[in-house]
Amino acid sequence: MRLFRNVTTGFALLTLVFTTTFTNASIPDLEANQDERALSNPSYILGQYWFRKLNGSRALIDFPPAYDYLKDTISRILPQTNLYNTTVEMTLLNSSQSNAFVIPGNHLFIYSDIMEMISEEDMLFGLLAHEIAHLDLRHYERQQQHSGEELQKTLMMLGAGIAVALAGAGSDATSALWLGGIANQAENTLTYSRNQEQEADRQGQEYLHDAGLAPEGMRKLFQAFFKEALGRPKLEFLSTHPSPNSRMSDSFSTDKKNTILSKKEHSDFEFFRASLLAYRAGIEDKPYAYLDQEIRDNDAKNFAKALFSYLIQSPERSVVFLDKLENHNNFTDYLQALSLSATSNNEKGLDIVQKRLDIDPNNVMFSMLYSQLTQSKPIYVRSNFLYERRLVWRANIQYYKSSNNIPMALYYRAMLDFSQGKSKSAQYLIQRAKRDAADSEKNTIIHAEEEFKLITEAEKKEDLEEDK
Repeated sequence: MRLFRNVTTGFALLTLVFTTTFTNASIPDLEANQDERALSNPSYILGQYWFRKLNGSRALIDFPPAYDYLKDTISRILPQTNLYNTTVEMTLLNSSQSNAFVIPGNHLFIYSDIMEMISEEDMLFGLLAHEIAHLDLRHYERQQQHSGEELQKTLMMLGAGIAVALAGAGSDATSALWLGGIANQAENTLTYSRNQEQEADRQGQEYLHDAGLAPEGMRKLFQAFFKEALGRPKLEFLSTHPSPNSRMSDSFSTDKKNTILSKKEHSDFEFFRASLLAYRAGIEDKPYAYLDQEIRDNDAKNFAKALFSYLIQSPERSVVFLDKLENHNNFTDYLQALSLSATSNNEKGLDIVQKRLDIDPNNVMFSMLYSQLTQSKPIYVRSNFLYERRLVWRANIQYYKSSNNIPMALYYRAMLDFSQGKSKSAQYLIQRAKRDAADSEKNTIIHAEEEFKLITEAEKKEDLEEDK
């Protein structure tokens, strides 16, 4: 039984919808050197539009500790780039396809399936360095200059793939989500050409070297790709990517050196990997056997089984697996607090959360979890990362519901909906909130309403379709 499967139909119809949407679309000037998050920047508008849509997909992996880990991991590479003061937004997606890609506006996507191949942390650093290099080298913008007409076609195909994915996140639907990565796959489009892929490989290796990280992680990554590609066509001109064996050969030119990773410092990589594979297990017929096969570390394996159990609404079983752990960290404590709360052991869950906050009082993840478990007013948090803002909005929704302040609960629900690409729903909720809110709260709500309008108007100028 495939627990997360939804059958998706009507692909041709959805393709037609997006074909119509982009037939008359004007090509944005993505190369314009503008502020990263300015609404006058077409690159940012385009990236945000699809970023919101994909974050509204049922394929979204919504487990905050995984994003915390990924944010910290990326922060070790960014200082070596021109993106040091830039926010690279992250989205993790559940899929039976292996992929990672970036889109304009500095947005990074990683599919759960790729973690089957990435078994060591230095391989993950290699992947992230490669994708960040695409952003730093402005490959989307440069490719757009090369072929604006082909960009239009890619946007159409990208939209069709995302539309199908939004219809359901099961095995079939998440395979359709693979089309979301079509920007990496088709010749002479907004995709990365073979030369750009090789440029990103080499630039990524430089980042790793400069950061004191193991550059041979890139080579290990290509070795894994090579094994995956065995038996498939190896004609390089059939793909925008160089063949795995030629990329692997290129990476051998990197001299080995002693690095931070050589010392095997403590890392939560195994639990990050286990988190994504726990979601991925839902696409399998035998999910627990799948996790036994894919995860070697016993603690990480029991954690993955616990997370999978929680995801299928079996928190009691989740607690059983968590009780087998020898060591604990942010991943295990966050899940244990959630699972205990779901089994009416709220006091034990709160005790775990409080111990984490005693160590790190400003931890957004545990602060918002504390607010949700106690239905208390969340602390004020300002963040550039959507996964943290989601936590804040959900904690506020629960708090204002519990205090019977429906207008403010509607306001935070509107913020959440808009972040998930549900523009129509968000605008309806914000109108209701404004109508019934106290005078002291109306300015906050009106500000959000104006922000929604500015964003949707900017998207209309780029001929991006609003949701129905």
